[in-house]
Amino acid sequence: MKRNNLNSLFMYNLYYLIWADSIQSIRKYQPNKKDWKISIFFIITTMHSLNLWIVLLWLKYFKILILPPFNIDIFPGNMINGSLSFIIEFASPFILLNYFLVFRNNRYKKIVEKYKNMKFKYCKYYCISMLICTFLSAILYGILTHTIW
Repeated sequence: MKRNNLNSLFMYNLYYLIWADSIQSIRKYQPNKKDWKISIFFIITTMHSLNLWIVLLWLKYFKILILPPFNIDIFPGNMINGSLSFIIEFASPFILLNYFLVFRNNRYKKIVEKYKNMKFKYCKYYCISMLICTFLSAILYGILTHTIW
């Protein structure tokens, strides 16, 4: 296989490794949790959304790709409108992707079976790294664009 194929294969597998680890972890540490699918779906979709936000933030900073702001002005107040805008703009692609690649027709069972002997906590480190990168990117972007302090 060529090097490019190996890299893309690893990224494809990493996606499923994160899902398999998260499913196995919640089943192991919270075996009586009834809504584990929704919990994991929400957490992983949020992490993927933050990942997309970071990429688009830096593409905007380096003027590689500047998307027009997506604003919704339905509700009184900015917090609900901002949250709804974030969900539509960043989370909705991953809601669809994660549903069709993991949960549709109970595909998660095959994923867990395929990756059942993992020794590394992919989900834990992915979530922690995404939260740290989001925080650092927001602060650094604010400092570099003089929109903070």
